[in-house]
Parts: sequence; structure tokens; C-alpha cells
Amino acid sequence: MSMNEAVIRDRAAEIAELVRSDLSPKAAQERLAEYHAGDIAAAAELLSASAGERTKLFRTLDMDELADVFEYFEPENSAEYLKETDLGKTVLLIGKMETDAAADVLREFPKEKRNQLFELLDEELRRKLELIVSFDDDEIGSRMTTNYISISSGMTAAEATRALMDQAKENDNISILFVTAENGFFCGAVGLRELLTAEKHSEIKPLIQQSFPYVYSTEKTEDCIERLKSYSESSIPVLDSGNHILGVITLESLLEAVDDEMGDDYA
Repeated sequence: MSMNEAVIRDRAAEIAELVRSDLSPKAAQERLAEYHAGDIAAAAELLSASAGERTKLFRTLDMDELADVFEYFEPENSAEYLKETDLGKTVLLIGKMETDAAADVLREFPKEKRNQLFELLDEELRRKLELIVSFDDDEIGSRMTTNYISISSGMTAAEATRALMDQAKENDNISILFVTAENGFFCGAVGLRELLTAEKHSEIKPLIQQSFPYVYSTEKTEDCIERLKSYSESSIPVLDSGNHILGVITLESLLEAVDDEMGDDYA
């Protein structure tokens, strides 16, 4: 066991004991705020469902904190843990998760339960999640997230900055802004630094990186993963057959895909 693994194990044990204590919910919440979401996720796996310990932990965290914790669970574990919560809380939690992570969890539910959850979600979020879930597991589109910023190629720097600020209320993946033409075609990307340092009334066209990597949503992960690994971008756009942006593959998702492919090769 590495030193890092030992530290996580010890922190998880501390959190588990905290949950089992007689601390008030407010005091426990304040104490839990001192820990990383990954440590809390590790602690959740030490807690008993039958004794109500895990439910107690989930009730102590607010929804934003709980969504962060669920990002660290394997999808099958997330689906299992959500069975311990009521339907309304499950819907709220899915709504706060990254769309790629939420889609992974929804795939673990039986179709009837998944459709029930879809019906209760906000219309825009439902549309995004239904799209991601519609891709086969071996297609790169199944790994994308809709957490990205899109701007138009005809904007000025000031207009693009306003668009960024509006979209950043929902999407925090802002280091790269993806640019579309008037017909919706993907035409490149603009770095955040370049945008913010540009003259506000100048057009963004000169800032656009036109040779920016992209993939098509139905490409097989194993076919495009080597190509994606050769880039150092934090996000790579995923396009439909009409060259419109559907979402992005983040560096984290790419690393997970690499691990999965290596695991398949080893098996």
C-alpha cells in the first residue's frame, strides 16, 4: 500500500467514526467540510447501509457536496447507493452531477427506472442525458460531457466575454471556448487568456485556433484513443455527423478511457 493510499484509508476511517458519533447534523456537516470529497466517498464504502450509516452521511451533506462525493463512486456503486435515497433527492442529485457522470449512473438503472427519472428531470438536462445515454458504451460519445462554453465566430471579444459569463453560470469548464460558424459548424477554439486580453471591440476571428482536434460521437473509443492521447488539450470537442458540437471529452474522461482500454488489453 502506497503512502497516499494509507492516508486516504486513515481519513476514510476518521470520517466513518465521525458519522457513527453522536454529533449533531450541523456539527457533523462542519467537520465534514474539512475533508476532500474523495475521502468522504472512500468513507461511504466503509459505512453500513442496513444500520443507516450511509444514509446518515448522505443526509448530512448538502446537495452540492453530495454531488461532488458521487463523482468519486464507480457508476454501479452510485446506482446502488441511490437506491437508499428517495426519488426526489435522486433527481436533484443527478441534476447537479457532471452530465457524463450522471449518464454513467443512469445506465446502471433498469430501463423502467431510468425512464422514470428522465421524466422528472428538467427538460434541457433530460435532452442532454438522453443523448449521451443513447450512445453505445464503446462509442466515444458515451464518454462526453455537455460542460463546455460555445461562442460564435462572428462575435467581438466583448460579446464573447458576455457569452462566457452567461454560460459559466451552468458550465465551469472555461479554459477553452469552442467556436461555431453561422451554420453551426465547429470551426476551432479560443483560449480563455487570449480572449480576456484582447481588445474588447476587436473580432475574435484572429484568435481562433482552426487546427484544433475533434472527434465524431459515433467513433469507437478504441479507434480514436491513440489520436486523442497525442494532444495535451484539457477538452476536445465531440461532433455529430453534421459537424455540430454535441459535447466535449475532458482530460479526465480521456484518462479513464485509456485505463479501460489497457484493462481490456490486459484481460
